[in-house]
Amino acid sequence: MVHIECSHCKALHFVQERIVSSSAARPMFSTCCGKGKLSLPLLTDPPALLRSLLIDDTPRARGFRKNIRAYTSALSMASVVAKWVNRGPGTSNFNPTMTMQGEMYHYMGPMMPSEGRAPSFASVYIHDTDYGTQTRTRLGGASTRLEDTLLMQLTHMLHECNPYVQTVLSMREWAQSPQPNTPAPYQMFIHADRRPSHEHVRRYNVLDPISVSHRAYDPLSYVLLFPNGRDGWYPELRFFSDDDGRRTKITPMMYYGWHLFERAGEFSTILHAARLFQQYLVDQFCKVEAERLSYLRHNQTQLRAADYTSLRDSPGDSGRAEDEADAVRAGRLFILPSTYIGGDRYMRQQMHDIIAISNQIGHPDIFLTMTCNPSWPEITRALLPNQTPQDRPDLCARVFRLKMKDLMSLVINEEVFGTVVAHVRVIEFQKRGLPHAHVVFFLDEVSKNDMRTPENVDRIISAEIPSAQDPELQEVVLKHMIHNPCVERNPTAQSVVVDNSWVVPHCPLLLRSFACHLNVELCVSRVGGIKYLFKYVCKGQDRVTMEITAENECHDEISNFQDARYVSASEAAWRLFSFDIVDRNPPVVILTVHLPNHHTVYFEEGREQEAALRPASGTKLTEGFKANEKYPIARHLRYHKFPRYFTWKTRTKSWMPGATSFDNLRNIDGEQCTSFRQACLRLGLLADDAEWKHAIRDSFRSSFVPLSHLFATILAHCQPSDPLSLWNDHLDMFLTDIRNRARRQPIRRQQLRDDHHATSYVLREVQEALQTHERSSGKGDYRRHFLRTRRKQVIAVATSAVAAVLLDGGRTAHSVFKIPIPVSAESTCSFSANSDTGRTLQQVDLIIWDEIVMCHRHCIETVDRSLRDLMQTDRPFGGKFLVLAGDFRQILPVVPGGSRGQIVSACVKASPLYRECRFLRLTENMRLAALRADPAADVEALSFPEFLLSVGEGRLQGEQRPEWISLPQSVAFEHTIRNLCLKVFQGIRDNHADPAWLTKRVILTTKNRPLEEVNEVIGNMIPGSYRTYLSADKVENEDTNALIYPTEMLNTLTAGSALPDHKLKLKKGFIVMLLRNLDPATGHVNGAPYVIENMTNNLLFLHVTTGSHQGNRLYDNFPIPGFTRTQFPIRTCFALTTNKAQGQSFGGRIGLDLRDHCFSHGQLYVALSRTTHPGNVTVLTRESNETTRNVVYPEVLQ
Repeated sequence: MVHIECSHCKALHFVQERIVSSSAARPMFSTCCGKGKLSLPLLTDPPALLRSLLIDDTPRARGFRKNIRAYTSALSMASVVAKWVNRGPGTSNFNPTMTMQGEMYHYMGPMMPSEGRAPSFASVYIHDTDYGTQTRTRLGGASTRLEDTLLMQLTHMLHECNPYVQTVLSMREWAQSPQPNTPAPYQMFIHADRRPSHEHVRRYNVLDPISVSHRAYDPLSYVLLFPNGRDGWYPELRFFSDDDGRRTKITPMMYYGWHLFERAGEFSTILHAARLFQQYLVDQFCKVEAERLSYLRHNQTQLRAADYTSLRDSPGDSGRAEDEADAVRAGRLFILPSTYIGGDRYMRQQMHDIIAISNQIGHPDIFLTMTCNPSWPEITRALLPNQTPQDRPDLCARVFRLKMKDLMSLVINEEVFGTVVAHVRVIEFQKRGLPHAHVVFFLDEVSKNDMRTPENVDRIISAEIPSAQDPELQEVVLKHMIHNPCVERNPTAQSVVVDNSWVVPHCPLLLRSFACHLNVELCVSRVGGIKYLFKYVCKGQDRVTMEITAENECHDEISNFQDARYVSASEAAWRLFSFDIVDRNPPVVILTVHLPNHHTVYFEEGREQEAALRPASGTKLTEGFKANEKYPIARHLRYHKFPRYFTWKTRTKSWMPGATSFDNLRNIDGEQCTSFRQACLRLGLLADDAEWKHAIRDSFRSSFVPLSHLFATILAHCQPSDPLSLWNDHLDMFLTDIRNRARRQPIRRQQLRDDHHATSYVLREVQEALQTHERSSGKGDYRRHFLRTRRKQVIAVATSAVAAVLLDGGRTAHSVFKIPIPVSAESTCSFSANSDTGRTLQQVDLIIWDEIVMCHRHCIETVDRSLRDLMQTDRPFGGKFLVLAGDFRQILPVVPGGSRGQIVSACVKASPLYRECRFLRLTENMRLAALRADPAADVEALSFPEFLLSVGEGRLQGEQRPEWISLPQSVAFEHTIRNLCLKVFQGIRDNHADPAWLTKRVILTTKNRPLEEVNEVIGNMIPGSYRTYLSADKVENEDTNALIYPTEMLNTLTAGSALPDHKLKLKKGFIVMLLRNLDPATGHVNGAPYVIENMTNNLLFLHVTTGSHQGNRLYDNFPIPGFTRTQFPIRTCFALTTNKAQGQSFGGRIGLDLRDHCFSHGQLYVALSRTTHPGNVTVLTRESNETTRNVVYPEVLQ
């Protein structure tokens, strides 16, 4: 209840609104009067007629309150012009609050209209009451029927009590008197634009705008709110400050915030005014904002900023400083700075702050949206007599703020989702009016891991209608958490059947506590989704879309903002209470970065020389250098970590308890760079042709691979800016390299007899390598090497690149058949009968297709359609003989976001072609053949093949839950990731240099998220120091998108195994995996494993570890096409996902990270079948009962 009085101003509060430091027994409040600093006189009691109309429950009073805006318009002495967005009660169940678009203006017209024009507003009072009533009925609006008798009574009431009306009446009496030349008893001058009286110009039929700072702004327009003519805010208002004894200016925010509270002993006509109160709120908030924006507009040329070096040079050149400010001085440029709350720059800065938090803490985990419920008991009980919640947006704002505080306290202190380490909360007011909040929560690592399991997610988040056994929760869900019906899809529907698909995701615990719309989503995307989330949270208020043409030379951000904005009564109340619209924790400190003597200097216009002669003041960057010299601990901190350990003292401009200077910043690995750009290039933070030059030189010194092959790779994948210069600058190295190889390879010396012939030979090698790259990337026609057996021509393909590598001469099906990406039910392969691929497929006799189970049915059906067309026959696959190899116990096609039914429908078994197949079943497990031949094999090892079949076919079931099975007793269990790594890679310190030993061991996970953690643990176990490679990231259209997509945000983007990390930390001997198809003909494909043999700043020397191309070498340095990240496309792969491991065998130990249990068909079967003995398996689980989930779709196995 609103019943606690402020001890200073008697304002009524909720007890929860007290200052945190005060107790409930002796509460203190600051929102109303600043703990007694502000004191204004109470409103004068209104006349009895008006009071009864505002509070009575009679038909006449209800009609008056319903049309109070029309009555006010009819009786006002000034006009109010605004563009209102009409929103009334409807099917959407939202609060019908008043919303204005653009600006609001008050105008004062002439007292005596010209001939032929009807009087309006103040001039109506010049006429008698009967004529005035008829005129006021017209002013009230054509759509609103006002009661003439009531209008007449209200007019008489104003005649008696309103001083402005009485002044006009005196003027009427004076005008009608027989002595027209006698002076008027009263003279009223309202200088709307606050000009001196001697400049006032008398005009007829011209509306003068009333300045927002005029004291008559309110009483002239709101005569029913201030019937006694009480003045509104004006700049001369002051209050006495106890702190320093001075009279302090009363701001509009303080003045109007005071009047939004009920007070003991005061009858507030403002709070009783229903829809007029909403208009008043919007009007006064616009006044507050107009004052702020006016200050920004008129001080654009007063407070200037310039580069210190430019400013220091400018006094000698009288025109230079003026040139910098021409646009501002000429009035062509008006900037809305980031300090203005709610502006574009302000919200963009908030987004950057969220990104900074995400960079330090990690991706967000929970996204919550809470909307105010106007039916909350706290609101309905606090309403004045005969009011509805829509009449009191001030109460809705205050209660919503308290509810939001309670929700934050519950989530953070009670750890509803886990331990919250950071949060960001943004309050929004869209055109619908009700306040709502977007909250992003960041959890600690333990809580992040807990949220990975479906069981924990289901425990916290629900998207189902509760059962009838919980009627309270069911009622709340049906009332607040159901999507609105789609009228476009069901325009004539009389009713809609609601099921679980209509339910908005929510947290039952929170929903039960707060009984409002409360959407809770789990943040799972770590690339585009997170960026979109941050932009969505910080998008700001609703605005109209405008286009500024090139002819408009004036760039006025202030006017654009005012013209395009929407302001609702709810937002106006929230902002007049001075409530925050953005709240975040931890705080974010903006660190300046600048070149020496190029920091920003602020000065007043005309005082440039004085500012230039002042000594350069310290900045956060320059003071950081000094702190590094002064404090030893600071030398171990990067600049961006300073605010975590030091406090910036604004007054002294110093860091209180890296690099010590600008020169030290340019020192890279002991070498002094001549510029910051050169230093960035040395660190790999910028993409430049220098990288390719260093790569060629490093490769030449190592003699690791032919330079011609490296040069072809650079041309094919790296887009060098000047390939010809790259060739000419290193021609001597190319010639030396080919002659050195001639001593070891069968190259005829006659072909290298002089530089001209040697150059031609190298160019031929480059051209052949380029053709290989073109064929690998799908840009050129395909030339097939055939496996000829018994005079039959055979092609071997596989669904995955990893499986293709294991085949002799194998290729992926997509590359051989030119299957389009993405593929659909109507797709065809992109080869023609006259192409090399088409001629090759016409001659082939046998096609072997491995891992067909992973293949989407659309792929094989696309190949079928294309081969039928190629061979001009309706026989399946054009009459070609296909051998399709696969095991339906293994993982099925991946359907992003697909249900069980969609995955099964995508399986090859669902294709009509499956019925055309003849089946041969392989019964011997070749991985376990040696085990059976071993006389020392134990019984459990011999029974392992049957156990695997029972897992794959779903015959092994748990006692309580069929899907939860127990593993063999010989399987070891661990409960920490470090113990799992130590068990699987036991002896790694002694064997880290043996690739064969390393590649027999692996840790498998069901999802991508644990890979980084596992790889880091194992990497730390290998002796040696790390070498770090940083990517160069940028965004397309950098000029326009750099502010929206800062480099810091791009650096955080990851995409599982599809994108290399911004920071690669590598050691010699690391097992890494290639992330793209580089050269399938030589086995360099996506998913292929390598061992790092050597590293330089610009090259990695990798050794193929498995497959028919085992022993081949790969050099690597190129960006990823289609994305602006320049980085080695590899990832450490001591750990793999189960999907990536399908098709591979590991002869040693394997670890299964089952903290995230298997969630799709065949995952557990694939994971367990990668080894030959159950004793080689170690499992990491969260539970202590040593069971795991086995998902099997029986319909696929039938």
